[in-house]
Parts: sequence; structure tokens; C-alpha cells
Amino acid sequence: MILKINNKDSFIKNFLSPVSRLITSATLDIGDDFVSTLAHNNSNIFLKAECKVEWEDNNDNIICLPDTNKLIKILSCLDEESIELNITNNCINYNNGKGNRFKYHLFDDSLQTNTPFDFDKINTLELDTNFTFTKESNNSMLKALPFVTETSKAYLFTEDDRVFVELGDKKLQNTDTYTTVISDKLHGEPLSYELILDVELFRLISTLNYDSAEIYINSKFKMLLLKLSIDDCKLTFVSTSYKN
Repeated sequence: MILKINNKDSFIKNFLSPVSRLITSATLDIGDDFVSTLAHNNSNIFLKAECKVEWEDNNDNIICLPDTNKLIKILSCLDEESIELNITNNCINYNNGKGNRFKYHLFDDSLQTNTPFDFDKINTLELDTNFTFTKESNNSMLKALPFVTETSKAYLFTEDDRVFVELGDKKLQNTDTYTTVISDKLHGEPLSYELILDVELFRLISTLNYDSAEIYINSKFKMLLLKLSIDDCKLTFVSTSYKN
């Protein structure tokens, strides 16, 4: 069974790397023209990652990576941009016919990882609020983190059709805070509450090469969806709000 990846660098940077920052072992679901996986970091950040590939097989398949970072490292050693991976029951084999080859062993399917979040239910949710979030706004916000050293929380709220984030921790006494506008144009309903998010979500997407992301909010469950499309990859991050 041959898995053909036409853009190896994108596959590494925009698919495997975001997943590896959340989990070590990953289960990949391979279909006719895509590979996808779900990741959860035991906090409140969930990720569905998808990437276009070519799969020379009549059936869908599941493979379990024991160490995502290890696969990233060996793929990064390859000079070719378009690669073909031969997948058997227990390993991934590569041979470029010029003496460069590797064998990466897989976990048994019985050890596949699962996430407690059902991404199929996203399409049934009512998304009350949305806005565009640029990488420039994200980087500007993250520059303030050394000032608010105690925090791991980002409080998202709206005022006058604009979207703000306050970095800080309101459960702690006498902590420094920093507030900034992250979007000048709000679509849909303004928020009547603060969405309390893990700052790690914004750190994670800062490593990706994108211009802007679309953010959607479901007020009933206080849930944020952040969607990115980069080259042949699609990333959907979901984060639920911490309690006050």
C-alpha cells in the first residue's frame, strides 16, 4: 500500500508538527485522497488535522504512530519533495532507489488513540459569533507574555463590535494584565461573557505559516473554533472555556 505525499515540507510543518505539539502517539486515518487525525493535549485544546495525499489502495486504513516527532525527524532527512511511503501492517518503509531508505515501525491498531471530542457534531452547532484573526495580531499579543509571567489564560471578550483579549489570571491576587484588540470587525452576536482560553492555543498557531484564521464561537457551550487552511492542509482547533 503506497501513500504518496506531493508536498513533504507542508505535510511536516502543517500536519505532523501541530499534532506533535499536542500528543506524542497519533492515529492516522487514511482515505482515498486525504489523511486525518485527532489530537487532544489533556487540557481544553482539541485539533482535527487533515492533509491531501494520494493513497494507492481500495480501502481506508488506520495507522498508529508511536512517536510523531520521530517520524518528523526522519522525513526531514529526505531531500525529495514528493515521496512515496510503503505502508505494511507494522511499519512504514521508504526507499528512493538511490540508497536512501528507512523503516519506521508502527503500533498495533488496538493501541490507536482516541479523543473525547466528537468533531462530527461541530456541523450541528449554531455558531453565533465569528471574526478574522491575523497572524500579525497573534504575534503582537504573544509579545506581551513576558510581562504577564504568571498567566496561562487569555480572556476573550467583545466591545463596540471589536474583539479583545486580556492576558492574566483573575483567580490570582495582584497579577499584571495586558489587553489588546485582536479584531476590529465582529460578525454575529457580541459576547455577553468572557471566553477564558488556554494561551497555549495561540502559541501553537504562532508556529504556523498563515496570514489569517477564521474564528467561530458557540455561546451555548462557550466553545471556540479556529480554522486554518495552509497549502494542502486544513486545521480545526476547538477550545472550551475555563470556568470563572
